[in-house]
Amino acid sequence: MEPGQQSRLPLIVRQAGYPDIIVETLAEASRRYCERRDQTGLGASTFPDATLLHEDIVAGRISYNGRIWHPIPWRPGDKPIYDNAACRGDQPER
Repeated sequence: MEPGQQSRLPLIVRQAGYPDIIVETLAEASRRYCERRDQTGLGASTFPDATLLHEDIVAGRISYNGRIWHPIPWRPGDKPIYDNAACRGDQPER
């Protein structure tokens, strides 16, 4: 999946201990994950990351801050495939 690419097929946000969330875009996946995080009041050490699935294939990982990363182990210098921090205010979604 290219950065900011909008999917035509549903994406699934899967998180241990919580029901799946069906979404259509990376932006929606990030937003819904963050809404759930905020509703629970749990911190980074207790609120689990989520897996983003596209057609039953792991397409990414959503970290506590709502950023979506490639589904490979993180390395210094890696950039998110969706950065919710870059999509605030008058900035367009990527």
